[in-house]
Amino acid sequence: MLGLGRYAISYAEIFGILLKTIQGDVLEDNLAYIILNVRLPRVILAIFVGASLGIAGASFQAIFRNPLASPDILGVASGAGFGAALALLLGLSIYSLTIFAFVFGILTLVLTLFIARDSSNRMMIILGGIIISALFQSLISLLKYLADPQDSLPTITYWLLGSLTVSDLTQCLFCCAGMFLGALVLFVYRWKHNLLMLDDFEARSLGLNVARIRLLFIFASTLIVACVVSICGIVGWVGLIIPHLARILYGSNTASVMPLSLFVGAIFMLLIDTMSRSISAEEIPLSILSSIIGALIFVLILYRSKGGIKL
Repeated sequence: MLGLGRYAISYAEIFGILLKTIQGDVLEDNLAYIILNVRLPRVILAIFVGASLGIAGASFQAIFRNPLASPDILGVASGAGFGAALALLLGLSIYSLTIFAFVFGILTLVLTLFIARDSSNRMMIILGGIIISALFQSLISLLKYLADPQDSLPTITYWLLGSLTVSDLTQCLFCCAGMFLGALVLFVYRWKHNLLMLDDFEARSLGLNVARIRLLFIFASTLIVACVVSICGIVGWVGLIIPHLARILYGSNTASVMPLSLFVGAIFMLLIDTMSRSISAEEIPLSILSSIIGALIFVLILYRSKGGIKL
């Protein structure tokens, strides 16, 4: 993926640049800048974003026993998007934007669980998420209405459409660390997701503390979504379709689907990012491509399963 883009670079040149960088040589030519400062950070970020959203989607679909569940089902993406939009409206720094998005993403989860009251009731949690998501979507629209149409409004609108452009390496490392931590928790306890797909009474009879483990997985997935939105904007459909593709490839065992979702999600996001910066002279926002391609893939999944998608 490093060689693809509006400016084609051969893989021999890429290998030479990376080798010289490892050896400690200082490179100041345009090719080195494109590879090391533009494409390599994007590729790394795309891998983290796709992999973490993929495993978070698989986790949510197991937690709620719903094949249409996705990482933004609890409204975290809307809350984090509102926090980022508020930071942009106030003209704050990129670090403040990350903090605002992360804090409001966590706040959204807290509000959702407060509305649900009973963390063991999956339906109440989903309904609470729908309510909070609609609330923060309305607040985002309010911020757009209040924003300066010549200055803040285009910035907010474009940022919410999603991009993997890395403007600050420290911010990127912080958000990738959060994605890694959330994905690690889900990966380590991936086998417990099979128990969550049982009836709660059956899961408890096997010694599983259903409420505690469900909250742990929800918080881990929320951490992933908040970190993704805080650096990339809102990226839809990835967490919804990737687990289905993994099940088509490997079957319904969640303990196996989740590791495969990491890999498939990373590949999918790499392809989306490459297309976004290669199709036209101007970069196409991620959410546009992910929604178009994701919808087409989901249609194929429905056609293949004849409308009977299963976990």
